[in-house]
Amino acid sequence: MEIDWLEDFLALSTAGVFAKAAHNRRVSQSAFTRRIKNLEHWVGTPLFDRSVHPVVLTSAGEAFRATACQTINTLRQIREELKQHSNSEGEALRFSVLHTLSISFVPAWIKGISKSIGPIKTNFIVDNFSDCVETLTAGNVDFMLSYDHPSMAALTKDAWYPSITVSDDCLVAVSRADTDGGALFHFGQEGKLPLLSYPYESFLGRLSWAVIEESGLADKLETQSENSVAEAQKAACLEGLGVAWLPEMAIRSHLDDGSLVRISDARSEHHMSIKLFRNMERSRPAVEQFWKMVQNSCAACSFAKEAS
Repeated sequence: MEIDWLEDFLALSTAGVFAKAAHNRRVSQSAFTRRIKNLEHWVGTPLFDRSVHPVVLTSAGEAFRATACQTINTLRQIREELKQHSNSEGEALRFSVLHTLSISFVPAWIKGISKSIGPIKTNFIVDNFSDCVETLTAGNVDFMLSYDHPSMAALTKDAWYPSITVSDDCLVAVSRADTDGGALFHFGQEGKLPLLSYPYESFLGRLSWAVIEESGLADKLETQSENSVAEAQKAACLEGLGVAWLPEMAIRSHLDDGSLVRISDARSEHHMSIKLFRNMERSRPAVEQFWKMVQNSCAACSFAKEAS
């Protein structure tokens, strides 16, 4: 059982409408509904009567409400006491970050920032996109590093979670090289190609399927394997198990040495941003210094690009 579930419960008991309560909690309606169901499963009985609109508390929900309020107030008080105790200039910056970015982007990025402001103490929570968002909005981290694309729902319009574009990447289709250095699989060959795909509900899953459908390649592909971790699909692609849409940054060395061959073109690729989001409710000197430094660094890079 998580404290977020209790806060969701109280939000819905007040709002009476799932969509409104989810908006107030700054999470998607699907994630909010899932958490309410998880809480009811943990309690062992329905807490809301969904046969009416707006929903109302069941008798069990009414009995549970006082306990939820007391528990949240106690935990908040303890958390604030612990935060005050631990807050100092040397405290680690906490990030939620996508699996792929934690490997292909974060180490070099942190190294570059450290050259400007000195060594940085960091704590990374590596997860999938939806869980990274939930970790940020729950106030458990200072920052979130994630891919972003205009077609994907994100936090870019929420003033509580401003963002800075820190880099760019491109989702490209690749195949293992054959013995002659060409592509083992390519879109011009007969029959369907084995696809190493991501779950559709994941960020890379939605984005890759969007470009597959837009470029008219859906009929050329048959899912061979599904895995939410891009590094795992890269490994499978290197073994010759199929084609995969992978972030270019994660496979640059393999493209350079010829072990992977790019088989997509501009029509079947998607450019995406790498963004740093922050939680405005979490502020202390180390957070503000880091945020300002990243803002200044990205502004300088933009100016240099425009000048060139």
